[in-house]
Amino acid sequence: MRKLESIMSLHQKGHLKEAEAGYKSLFDKNASDINLNYLYGKLLLDTNRAENALSLLTYAYEKTQSNITVLCEYAKCLLVLNRYEDAYRCLAPFNNNSFETTKLFLRAASGVCNDIELESWYQKLKTSQNNIALTNHVAGLFDSRGVLTKAAELYKTVVKEDQNNTTALHNLATVFRRLEDSEKALNLLQRAKLNGLNNFQLYHNLGNAYSDLNKLESAIESYERAIQLNPYYVDSYKNLASIYAEVGLINKSLAIFESAIQSGNTSNEMLIALAEQYLRMGNVELAETLLNSHPNLDRSSTAYLQCKARLYHAGENYQEAFKLLKDKTDSALMLDAAQYALQVDKPDYVLNAMPPLTKSSDSSVMAKAYLTVAERLSKRNLHRESYCRYSELVRTFQLPDVVGGKPASHFIALLKDHVSQLHNAKSAPLQQTVNGGTQTRGNILSSKNEHLAELRLFFENSVREYISEVEAIEDLHEFVVLPNKDFTIVGAWSVFLSDKGYHTNHVHPEGRLSAVFYIEIPSELSHEEHEGYLSFGTPNFKLKTDLTHEFTVRPEVGKLVIFPSYFWHGTIPFKSDEKRLTIAFDISSS
Repeated sequence: MRKLESIMSLHQKGHLKEAEAGYKSLFDKNASDINLNYLYGKLLLDTNRAENALSLLTYAYEKTQSNITVLCEYAKCLLVLNRYEDAYRCLAPFNNNSFETTKLFLRAASGVCNDIELESWYQKLKTSQNNIALTNHVAGLFDSRGVLTKAAELYKTVVKEDQNNTTALHNLATVFRRLEDSEKALNLLQRAKLNGLNNFQLYHNLGNAYSDLNKLESAIESYERAIQLNPYYVDSYKNLASIYAEVGLINKSLAIFESAIQSGNTSNEMLIALAEQYLRMGNVELAETLLNSHPNLDRSSTAYLQCKARLYHAGENYQEAFKLLKDKTDSALMLDAAQYALQVDKPDYVLNAMPPLTKSSDSSVMAKAYLTVAERLSKRNLHRESYCRYSELVRTFQLPDVVGGKPASHFIALLKDHVSQLHNAKSAPLQQTVNGGTQTRGNILSSKNEHLAELRLFFENSVREYISEVEAIEDLHEFVVLPNKDFTIVGAWSVFLSDKGYHTNHVHPEGRLSAVFYIEIPSELSHEEHEGYLSFGTPNFKLKTDLTHEFTVRPEVGKLVIFPSYFWHGTIPFKSDEKRLTIAFDISSS
């Protein structure tokens, strides 16, 4: 007993390796000890080994089902393993025993109940004593489910009761950012900071909000502070590196990763992030050296395999890239394998592997896009008569003669002046599709600017018209998935292109539909050569067989072009001293 108590003391003091060795030694001698099973299982769970902890915690729970402490640890383990039904079943009789069991039960319910049922349980278990804390918790559950309007409603309820509640202020800010209202997000984060919140999450999200609003100096300061508070959170490094590159501080975009690694932060995620940054900047040898010099890298992880394949790809060794990924079943790796298969002229892999991925929202756009290329390489070209009927699915809409009480020409001039001022970066983000120009950050249409607000109304009316027209097409292919009538503009940005500028061919994985609107175009373009035209059908990677575009649209000031997001599209390069200014956006279901 004394030995167990001394091991428990090591556990409580954070000496986890010593505690684990002690628990294991005792367990080998007395595997039926309930308390030992619980403590050993808890340590394994605390160190992110839920699968190893499960049998130990299951034994302890089955021997003492009424012990709330054991029950909670067992339920946590089930939840980590996504066994929501099992957690729901064992917690149900004790769902109002304590605040901890109530929280765990609702977390389990979020995995087995619909939104209405989850709301009902919340109302049943809410009391005057747990009201604010439980509301924050349930708001977080709806937040995780992506039910952002409900999450916002609950966070607002907390703030109404306790206007200084930093948890609700911070989390409501992240919801508003995902609802693409970065100004509200920034205000809430600043309120949370004034009320004493001082952690890396706050500063990371401040960086995100400032970045969305093109306040890059403030974004840099916030990300740097986030890294000071938590030097292990890689997303802060990635976002900061992106801004450094945009403002011309290329060396600093690398140095932040290199400095962290030299300081001992050699996590899988950090090493791969630096390798990816090297590859973005064309430093293939440095990326290869980094990946080969750290034997502790998890070489089975999706992130490593993607990075390794991209390393092969950067050296134009497409065959090795395909060979590395061709037998993987992870959807992200299959999508990468599809590109490499096309580059080594193996369209059959794509024709066989991609159709199932078209049914998943995470992979459907890229899967359809790769299928179009496979159709062309195999010379079947079935896409042109089914899901890529360009003349029917690419539609244009013209700005009305009068917008917001102003003649269209005057409105465009005011809009151009405002949007031009938003292009304050020195270069485009690394590995973006813009060449010879810049791209704004954040959702430009969330701005309170009156001209952008009027333009958004035109966009929304045009999208509704597009949906109605395309819905009426006979024999519409199942790949053409339209947003519902309560659609959402999920992203909007402006692109500025100068002489010889162009938009690399690409697709938009986040949307169902995508669109581009022309604010300014050069006055003299060679229409015979389709200079500056929006082109469709050509991928953005090298193939053994050159594929030219399949369809083009002539650019005109005030023209809006809408098309399915899986269409490969880009801008044909042009020669002019005048600039090309556009706004692009994606549309998805709400």
